[in-house]
Amino acid sequence: MDHIEAILKTEYGITADSIAPAVGGLSASAYKVSCAGGEFWLKEYDNAKINTAKQLEKLDLSMAFAFWLDNNTSLKGRVNSPIPTRQGELKAETPDYTYLLFSYIDGVTIETTPLSTAQQEELAEIVGELHKHGSDMPFDFSDIRENFEIPCDEILKIQQHKPDDSLCVYQQYDILLQAVELSKNMADQIKSEKLPFVLCHADIHGWNIMQSDKLILIDWESIRYAPVEADLYTFWGDWYWGDSNWGSYWDVFLPIYKKLNPIYFYREEVLRFYQLRRHIEDIEEFYKEYLYDDITEEEKNEIKSHLERECRFLKSMLQ
Repeated sequence: MDHIEAILKTEYGITADSIAPAVGGLSASAYKVSCAGGEFWLKEYDNAKINTAKQLEKLDLSMAFAFWLDNNTSLKGRVNSPIPTRQGELKAETPDYTYLLFSYIDGVTIETTPLSTAQQEELAEIVGELHKHGSDMPFDFSDIRENFEIPCDEILKIQQHKPDDSLCVYQQYDILLQAVELSKNMADQIKSEKLPFVLCHADIHGWNIMQSDKLILIDWESIRYAPVEADLYTFWGDWYWGDSNWGSYWDVFLPIYKKLNPIYFYREEVLRFYQLRRHIEDIEEFYKEYLYDDITEEEKNEIKSHLERECRFLKSMLQ
């Protein structure tokens, strides 16, 4: 923990009384930091990991957006924005790691727990308020503007790699190719329609939602300037919530969202595009991690499980 103690002291002026490992995500480790000044949440990205590069590429901008939302809109307290360093930066760096520091949230991550009706309504209010913002923000959106590209470089090389014939991505290669081709065709059609864009979180799911005294949307690294469907797709049908036996929240979510944003409408083909692309994107990232990161056998088996889940979803979408 010496390197963490050092970064806290030099970059944030914090002398930690205790640093405890906490549950992190797929792309970062996490620690609970306690000191005389309070409690904090530290995210640590390993710069050597293959998928970290994607997270770090636009980290400065995504954190600036989150910080602005938390300090300039009615979303204050609903967004976990980073604490600036002593130099005013929203992240801290060493050659090996990148850090984000947040106030500690005394609450629980939703994960696969079913949302109550009240929580569904609260989440609809958060997303509805978020989608009101874009042109009023003092930022250049070009780096987070939706380009509708399909992340599939490694998927297209699966038959060249052949790292493990038991991997579902190898066994179902034809289905993956079909999904990639379909999503590219859908992307071309959507681009031609010039849909209105809004600011989107673009990664809404149970592991990015916390329940404290109110609902809080966390992990804004994937923030995107995109059609509203880039957020709404997670609530449509049984794609995400349904997989965790949450059922579809669409019927509760949509009426509240539309009250806040009556000018926006959704298109089912765009919702389906975002669902399809998300499966492809997750397969691409898991497969890259399996190929290139130095991981344990247990981690390999966990990735295999994730890949099988995503392949099942793709297959069901193409039927």
